[in-house]
Amino acid sequence: MKILVADDELVSRKKLQKILKDVGECEAVMDGISAVEACRDAWENSSPFDLVILDILMPEMDGTEALRAIRRLEDESDVPKDRRAKIFMVTVQSDKETILTCVKAGCDDFITKPFTYDTVIGKVQRHGFTVREGGAGMDLPDREPGSPGEDGGRSGLLEKIITRFKRGEINLPTLPQIHSKFKELVDAGANIQDIAEFLKLDAAITSKLISISNSSYYRGVVENRTLDQAISRLGLETTQQTVNAIANHELYLAKDRKYTDLMDRLWEHALSCAHAAQIVTESLRISLQEDPFTLGLLHDIGKLLLVQVVGEMEKKTSEAVESRELFQVLGAYHDKAGAVLLKRWCFSEIYVNVALRHHLDEIDSSSRELMVIHFANILVRAMGYGLDDPGYEDLSAVPSAQELGLNSDMIAHVQKTVTQRMEELKHYLD
Repeated sequence: MKILVADDELVSRKKLQKILKDVGECEAVMDGISAVEACRDAWENSSPFDLVILDILMPEMDGTEALRAIRRLEDESDVPKDRRAKIFMVTVQSDKETILTCVKAGCDDFITKPFTYDTVIGKVQRHGFTVREGGAGMDLPDREPGSPGEDGGRSGLLEKIITRFKRGEINLPTLPQIHSKFKELVDAGANIQDIAEFLKLDAAITSKLISISNSSYYRGVVENRTLDQAISRLGLETTQQTVNAIANHELYLAKDRKYTDLMDRLWEHALSCAHAAQIVTESLRISLQEDPFTLGLLHDIGKLLLVQVVGEMEKKTSEAVESRELFQVLGAYHDKAGAVLLKRWCFSEIYVNVALRHHLDEIDSSSRELMVIHFANILVRAMGYGLDDPGYEDLSAVPSAQELGLNSDMIAHVQKTVTQRMEELKHYLD
């Protein structure tokens, strides 16, 4: 892997080089002009950079100008989208105009100064790049003694998964770019017009948002025909949740027909849990530090990761994995796998904690996010949106339901509304 760093500050430039040595061969230049020339030379020599990191504030040609110039080079050379360099911008700025300008110019992510090893490596891994062995490699530690598994510890399948991760033979899935870019815009205070201009870059998402805004669930008196109208009707929060759902659904598209049904069921569970979490918070009129819909959407992401890994292993070794062992590993280790992946995607500790602990009956009552997802997960499994039995005949007896103060009538309302939303909106997101 080839990396280019452009920063006029010596200390910052050297620090990035030192951090990125665990990722690949790293070249450094002092300004934007040199960065553009280096990219041009690399393409002419058929050895392009995989990752380019540009400081925004540089003399003569700043990072934003260099970003535009590099993207023009790729356009002029008809470089396919999947072969274009990932470009990160390094900045101490976090104002809306800077972020909007860079997003529109084609950047993939931001690194804010002062940065740390974990911050930079997390961003890099989030976009699908592998850290060399000896760096920040993935690890899935054993569960506590007596946990599921034939020997109370790791299964043979899990050992193979861990070994392949440590050798760098398996790539982690990458978070859809639109998810992080949308969040950057919202955090920067972007308005409806700004968001619409950004989303118009993706015709598929634009079409789906307009269709959803005209569905019976959201329909108004007048039919929406533009993205601006759709966002106005849905609101920024619902628009962001819907975009996250549309983008995350792409992760559940099975590459192997063998796992199509399983991936469909995992997606259905994730989406129904997202709806349930949103409805619970609305019913209780509580506010969470993180978006309940997205928490529900990502709580079981570890299962998706493990299924993808097993599929890759089967292709490389031509050895089929038995369903029994696969489900055993999914049940016993998806929590830790999900926590690792969300850390790599730079999600907050709240998301990581929810992924790690949402299946436990001994929940942390100080985390309302965890209680909401714990209950939503059990509720939708009881409704048939899941791989296994919820383990509770009376949902009002679920510990998290009791902690939240959910009674039978409220639970029935949540179930009814989840069913309505899934029936009405699910096909728009497929």
